[in-house]
Amino acid sequence: MEKNLIGLTFRDVLEANIQEEIILEERTNYYNNPRAKGGLGNLIEEFHFGYKPNNSPEPDFPNAGVELKVAPYEEKKKGGYKSGERLVLCMVPNDEPLTDNLLQAKLFNKIKAILLVLYLRKKGDKRTNFIIDYVKLFSIISDACKNDFPIIENDYKKIVNKIQAGEAHTISEGDTLYLGACTKGADAKKSLQPQYYNANIPAKRRAYCFKQSYVTHIINEYILNNVSTYDSIIKDDLEILDKTFEEVVLEQVSKFIGMDVNTLSELFKLKNPKGGLAKNFYSQIALRMLGVQSSNAEEFDKANIAIKSIRIQANNKNKESMSFPALNFKKFVNEQWEESEVYNFFSETKFLFMVFKEEKGQYVFKGGEFWNMPLYELDTIGKKEWLSVQRKIKNGVHFEIKDNRVLNDLPKSTETQIFHLRPHAAKSIYRIDGKIYGNGDINKDADELPNGDKMTKQCFWLNRKYILEIVKNMFEL
Repeated sequence: MEKNLIGLTFRDVLEANIQEEIILEERTNYYNNPRAKGGLGNLIEEFHFGYKPNNSPEPDFPNAGVELKVAPYEEKKKGGYKSGERLVLCMVPNDEPLTDNLLQAKLFNKIKAILLVLYLRKKGDKRTNFIIDYVKLFSIISDACKNDFPIIENDYKKIVNKIQAGEAHTISEGDTLYLGACTKGADAKKSLQPQYYNANIPAKRRAYCFKQSYVTHIINEYILNNVSTYDSIIKDDLEILDKTFEEVVLEQVSKFIGMDVNTLSELFKLKNPKGGLAKNFYSQIALRMLGVQSSNAEEFDKANIAIKSIRIQANNKNKESMSFPALNFKKFVNEQWEESEVYNFFSETKFLFMVFKEEKGQYVFKGGEFWNMPLYELDTIGKKEWLSVQRKIKNGVHFEIKDNRVLNDLPKSTETQIFHLRPHAAKSIYRIDGKIYGNGDINKDADELPNGDKMTKQCFWLNRKYILEIVKNMFEL
């Protein structure tokens, strides 16, 4: 029956089950609304499989032990496909005790076998016009996932251990690799509830989910059969029987502590033809240490782990701030904090910091550590600084032309604690009151502000002092 869905639009499913034209149009309009509760998944449950959506802890098809999930995938700008969103699995209980054994948890019933219904989401199309392309059974306990399952088990333990410690309010998706605990509800503040293990501090309601990066892997590897071109760090599943994935990684890179960059570049053949360091040396060195020859590691790609090299100078100051993806000003000014690109990026991303310290004119490797931004910092200081930038761009950036340079009044790093806005493009270019300033490409290097002026593309940067304090707490420098 499920195979009959392939090639149908969601409108086709409604038409096959609703005879009255008025009701058909009402339901079509309802499901075309992106805020429709349950969305297209509920449509398939009710109008194709014939059961009412529910919050039962049992799988959707209990006799078969199979859970139904309807999910979008999208075409990437540079080719290939990605998941349209994380895959929400079930609510994290907040009114009962939890087991830290995944095999005994209610969640396991929701993930051991999933019937995945995939549709290609195209910008501008009505939701009910999306076409269902794939209907496939995915099992997290299959041989294909034998290296994934131990990581998911450990992710589950991390989430549950925080909850049991009365720290549910500190949970972030960046804490884990493949399995996350995402906030649930249009306004997470309204979802605050007492914790079972800590009634004194309310916590946002959360749902277990497969992170978007992991769902992208599922879609490409198991559904589209596009084999990953990235090398794997885990060569043998026995490696993670007694250790976490993070422990495996840090143990491996620790073997190179004390080596300088020239020694490492020769060891891994990362010198350029002229004898200097390869352009991408610092982004590739961690991968070579981990036995990965490709441009990323499969596990890092699946877990949304970003490698960031940090160079500490001899005077114990770090060499640079850390940049992140460029903003779209018009989109940025209309975002809500908890749905913003910045919030999603820092709450979901885990970083592998690779730290090098300048000694006798050479940068020496001091070690690696995993880090993700603590939720309490992101939701307090981070939010305040983000709102300050948003207000400035929304209300109008003030420019001053001085000696052929364009100065602006965006908050500077000296005025912030966590992050500030700085140019993302290599060359500066502005169009102010119709006049062009700078030597960049106005179409490539600038973005349009709400008032119609154009400004050099900007992105958030983590402040140097903020990064330095994190690293000092990790290493003796």
